[in-house]
Amino acid sequence: PDIEALCAKAARTYDLTRREEDVLRLLVAGRTAPQIAEELVVSPNTVKTHVRHIYEKSLVNNRQELLDKVEAR
Repeated sequence: PDIEALCAKAARTYDLTRREEDVLRLLVAGRTAPQIAEELVVSPNTVKTHVRHIYEKSLVNNRQELLDKVEAR
């Protein structure tokens, strides 16, 4: 399955906002927070906030747990 489909499903499952889904897609694609900030034209702190919300909503504590959960869907 492609990243888009996996992330869209995870976004629905965890009730992510559109922007959180954008961040999730880039995280799954292996981008770093600074790269995500540059790509989405937001500050690195904004990315960190989105990442924190994604972790809270999906009940994970780090990127690897998030990736495992998204890919298991």
